Amino acid sequence: MSDSVSANSITITSRQVLHCANESSWKALDAPFRLGPFDQIAGFVPIQIVWIFEQPRNADVQLIPHERLQRALSSLLDYYPHLTGRIQINSSDGIREITRLGTGAELVLAKCTEPLDAFLPPQNPPAGSIMLFPGAGNALLAPFDPTTIFAVQLTRFACGGVALGVRVHHSVCDGDGFFQVVRDLAELYPSILSDDVPSLAHPPHIRPYMSELVGAAIAPEERQAVLGYKSAQYYAGAKQQVEGDAAKDIDISSFAPPPHAIEGRFLRYSSRELSVLKANATDPAGGWVSTFDALAAYIHQRVYRARRRLYASDATLGTLSPPDFLTPVNLRTRLGLSPRYVPNALFTTDITTLPPDVVADGPLWQVARAVHDLTRSPALDGAAVTQTLRWIAAQPDMNQIESAFRYGSGSFMVSQWNKFDMYAGCAFDVPPVLASPPFTPNSLVDGLAYFLPPEPRHLDAGAIDVCLALTEPVWAVFDQGERSFKIDQQRQH
Repeated sequence: MSDSVSANSITITSRQVLHCANESSWKALDAPFRLGPFDQIAGFVPIQIVWIFEQPRNADVQLIPHERLQRALSSLLDYYPHLTGRIQINSSDGIREITRLGTGAELVLAKCTEPLDAFLPPQNPPAGSIMLFPGAGNALLAPFDPTTIFAVQLTRFACGGVALGVRVHHSVCDGDGFFQVVRDLAELYPSILSDDVPSLAHPPHIRPYMSELVGAAIAPEERQAVLGYKSAQYYAGAKQQVEGDAAKDIDISSFAPPPHAIEGRFLRYSSRELSVLKANATDPAGGWVSTFDALAAYIHQRVYRARRRLYASDATLGTLSPPDFLTPVNLRTRLGLSPRYVPNALFTTDITTLPPDVVADGPLWQVARAVHDLTRSPALDGAAVTQTLRWIAAQPDMNQIESAFRYGSGSFMVSQWNKFDMYAGCAFDVPPVLASPPFTPNSLVDGLAYFLPPEPRHLDAGAIDVCLALTEPVWAVFDQGERSFKIDQQRQH
């Protein structure tokens, strides 16, 4: 299908404001609704996923009627009333909080003049199938509004199939919490047809951890003691001063990413390829690494090697920044939080000590071992995390908090979304055939990757899809090394 036909095939027919089914739900909240230390340092790129549902053959009942979805969403907001507000950042202290409770979330209704099979192959779809849809999947998400916390778009295709695009502001939840919100919606949805009041078997925990400490009045001597703690992940001020790592005390302003267009792609690694990578990523002297450790190290090494080669061949690009590596770690279990805890509970942790030569040309197992050790660092145990959270909460200006990670033209960031089952518990009349984040203008960040599970009907259930954004010149060099890897695997098979 041509790009012009694809781009013009979706039309928004209605935009509706969503409110709680019971007004008392949001009125029971404190106003403003205070966010916690985790939320104060969360990224501003929203979490957004599109689910695709096929109309069953010979079915004459409409799939996901919008009236039923709207009622389910209103019932959901009774459990998540803070999602009806708006994020505010105080100008005096930079604290994020939710104001204007009851303003509402948004439901967008749209229609597509084409059937689903005009975009999605019926069998064994390729990696990145979401890119085959209008706007590379962007047209299946509600128009972006930075003030709206929660937005849903229901797109109906000519064949009766539907797409459900969900967006939630990152300041109120992380990936774990996001999928809980969607699963709760799916749990409430079937009960809308009954006479009973829709209810969840296990209500969510929406009160952010340690939110009572953010902006709280404390004695000057106590504040001084709390602020004296040296966090391994964050610092406050204009210059990086991270204890125990002099290499981080660097002016990173000279390492701005080059002004090239950023392109997002999906790469698929089969279970056989992952087994080979895991074997190559294991230290010959002993020990073990996970599949995530191996694949993250491999992609990081390939990307940095491509960047280094490109920068060596083009002096106009300037200086390549250090190969810093960053990944978020879910701390719910380490802090003993409820399994139904929805707000953010992530710390980003980074590697800044691997020499560039090792990242580019060293054995894969050295990089994989560093990734493996990173997520098991003592800085992420319960006591250290609690001290860091207290340090964040006591900051006089949240705008001054910075990550120790040095983002630049050589850095790499990866999130392990394949550990979330993006399909289980997300059925609306029928199970989804695809769940994927589209590349959006605000998620196209150079060096940002997500690991995703393949579609349920993909023949290799153990495969992993890598959603990766790089500058166009880097892709050209990266592809050369990737082709060599694929050819080697074919020869060995």
